[in-house]
Amino acid sequence: MSPVAHGKPGAPPEWLPPYSAEQEKLLAPGRAPVEVPAPRTFPNLERFGYASDRVLVDPREAVRVTQMVAEVVEKSPRQYALQEARPELANWIAQYGPPGDEEPDPWKIAAIDAEGEARLVPASVADEAREAYDEGRAKEKAGDVVSAIPLFETAIAKSPDVPALRLALAHALEGKAPEKAEASYRRAIEIDPTLSTGHAALSSLLAKRGDLTGARRELAHALAYDPKSNIGLALAAALRGGPPKRSRVEPFAVFIDVDALGVIHVAAPPTPGARMYAGCRAVFRYEPELRASLFEMPVEEPYFLTAVEEVLCIESAIGALLIERGNASEEGRKPVADPQAEALLRLAHTDGLLGYVMFEVLGKRRPERARTAPGAVHQAMVGYVEKYVLDYDPSGEDSRFVATLTRP
Repeated sequence: MSPVAHGKPGAPPEWLPPYSAEQEKLLAPGRAPVEVPAPRTFPNLERFGYASDRVLVDPREAVRVTQMVAEVVEKSPRQYALQEARPELANWIAQYGPPGDEEPDPWKIAAIDAEGEARLVPASVADEAREAYDEGRAKEKAGDVVSAIPLFETAIAKSPDVPALRLALAHALEGKAPEKAEASYRRAIEIDPTLSTGHAALSSLLAKRGDLTGARRELAHALAYDPKSNIGLALAAALRGGPPKRSRVEPFAVFIDVDALGVIHVAAPPTPGARMYAGCRAVFRYEPELRASLFEMPVEEPYFLTAVEEVLCIESAIGALLIERGNASEEGRKPVADPQAEALLRLAHTDGLLGYVMFEVLGKRRPERARTAPGAVHQAMVGYVEKYVLDYDPSGEDSRFVATLTRP
């Protein structure tokens, strides 16, 4: 099954699952004619755009984004239908593509391709190395770790630059030779610094040895390279020893799609922030003229996911919160409660939003893009993980590890 959306506008990709009956109701078409029908649009998953981090110093910047979105919707020749929907009706896969792997594939390495793009490519493995590895794994599963170790060493001798082989050897060595296991984990990370499982396994080993500083450092990188890793998240809970002290903000859960007549349906929970965020995401998706203007690209360029879009749309949600506060004050009423947008305002004002959107939103949906993120983006994610996932302040420590990718 290809992870790339079809190029033909309106054609649903193979990876799009059927909607539930309640989701289908959100797309019930009206009877009025539609002047400019919008085609169903899905992300081209071969492309992705990162962003730079910044702190939202002046809240008026967020208000300007809100006003931009409102103006685009008002002046668009396309028709928008704004609806209310519970969070569980969000169509995440339609918005972000099929779920990524639960854990990263250690048989793939991150490398720079001929176009200068960071991509995951299969590691080159000799047949003899794979045979020795398979035999070693069989021995290990049978409980014969002693016999597995030399087989893994043989595999590495045949294909020394394959992280999966180094991880297998390290795991087998942990029980009787932890120092050698650590060296093998570190060598796997040297070969591919973006491999989350290497950092996570090393973190676990360091924690068992009592090196909690080193364990947290490695785990921060592990989760920044793979935000959806169950192994990494379980290790984080163990290192914290309890629930996190800081509450993490759940992403806005919205529904966006086009009905049979070409009307753009935008459904969200009934808070100012969620409604505005959903509207902003729809505008980026269905207004190619806006994308062309903001991103300086051809208007016919197919839609693809970007961190810029997510940051701007969260800022639009913050702007909606601020506008609602102002309107409520003028009208002498209590503003609509919007704890989600309020929490994001605090985060944007103190830490910036890039680490949040890459970890909580895009990294959870497209973990391969977290793994191949530029160094500055990775560091923003590490900072977010340290503070909000690990409850950890690394000030004064050298945790600024950044991957350097090579060409295959």
